[in-house]
Amino acid sequence: GEASIERDQKDACSRIRVPMAKFAGSAYAPAAKPPPSTVRVWVLFAALVGYAAVGWCVLALVTAVIGDPLTNYLLSTHSNAVLAVSSFLHVGLYAMVGFVVLTLLYRVVVEETAHETEQRNKKLALLKRYDANWEEDVAHCEEVMRVGSKSFFLATWLLPGWMRGPSLALYSFCRKADDDVDEGDEAGAANRLERLSQRLKDSYAGNPADTCVDRAFSACVRAFEIPREIPEAMLEGFRWDIERTQYHTYSHLVSYCSRVASTVGAMMTVVMGGRCAVMFARAFDLGVAMQLTNIARDVGEDARNGRIYVPEDWLREEGVDPKELLANPTFTPALGRAVERMLARADYLYDRSDAGISMLPRPCRPAIRAARLIYCEIGNEVRRKGLDSVTSRAVVTKRTKIALALQAMLEMVRPDRPLILDPVLPECDYLLQSLLPLCTDNSKNAAANEPSASDVMA
Repeated sequence: GEASIERDQKDACSRIRVPMAKFAGSAYAPAAKPPPSTVRVWVLFAALVGYAAVGWCVLALVTAVIGDPLTNYLLSTHSNAVLAVSSFLHVGLYAMVGFVVLTLLYRVVVEETAHETEQRNKKLALLKRYDANWEEDVAHCEEVMRVGSKSFFLATWLLPGWMRGPSLALYSFCRKADDDVDEGDEAGAANRLERLSQRLKDSYAGNPADTCVDRAFSACVRAFEIPREIPEAMLEGFRWDIERTQYHTYSHLVSYCSRVASTVGAMMTVVMGGRCAVMFARAFDLGVAMQLTNIARDVGEDARNGRIYVPEDWLREEGVDPKELLANPTFTPALGRAVERMLARADYLYDRSDAGISMLPRPCRPAIRAARLIYCEIGNEVRRKGLDSVTSRAVVTKRTKIALALQAMLEMVRPDRPLILDPVLPECDYLLQSLLPLCTDNSKNAAANEPSASDVMA
């Protein structure tokens, strides 16, 4: 029946473990620890308030049933000092009860097996073996992301503690790589990209450049066995930027998005335990959607920098001359229709990616969902501005980001969405091919008499 088919599909997409990489450590120079971020203080404060609120609710239910004679006694003393101390102790009690309740609820909801915990801890141990200064290097990566990508930085606080370090290492390397290529004169961009390519090779060889970002990135890609073809595809996207590649069709543009955005999603999915082709396909959808949103937001800025990412055939269909747009970036209703068309494609991919979020380990879902909601809201802001992304730049307020992050926390308890088996985007198939070795475990599939993940995608 349909229920058994869906169960087989989900079983085929279960996370399959891969052999651990052999250790090949080397000495690294210590790095200076950057100043602590105030965000951490606010997050800890918010956690305390949350624990206290949950504890208060639990104890309120208890006292509603059995009463609270201690509080009645304290109130009868009419002593301000006693009341102040008792209030302080009550807050601590609320926080303690809230912490215990949420911890137990977390363990029940997550349902992480001992084997999964053991395998994850082994990989985390490899991080510190590959990088002797892992903690200090990740602290530096945190500062890089705090300045370079505020939306992602907020989302990382929703990740489980074990996942935050590797995610910061991956994203900070991608962020710095992009900045290294873009900053400086155009004549030297090709040379900077070649040096970046060499740094990537050295990172995979276990001999990273003597920087915090490179050391942390090297430890991460080796510990979690991320295929080298993934970051290499990202560098190819940077090369397209340097060469000012023209995107004549939507398919050509998606090929670019797969390189500069879906590659990051692929690496994150590997670290989160993704071992299923369907899961990777939906991660690619999310990466392309986010990049399409970025392009729709930055039409004017890109044109002033001599680049057009909106497909040329879309522009010509609306009567917009790409050369004229480059020479004199001006908003017109025709250009707005092309921007809306791009946002509609992004919305479609956002919806498909939601099914992939439900396939992730439950503790990782809120962070990815938060990033998805925040980027989608950028597109909504573009629409509120009348699709004019030439004269102004759409910005999501900090208050809205926090509200969306809180909304994303519901992913911890939300029932799984239906599985979407739509095939991988053709422009992303090359990424999937490099990841299929992680999706295949012949012995397990044979024992369970199940199709492999790649067969499910076919």
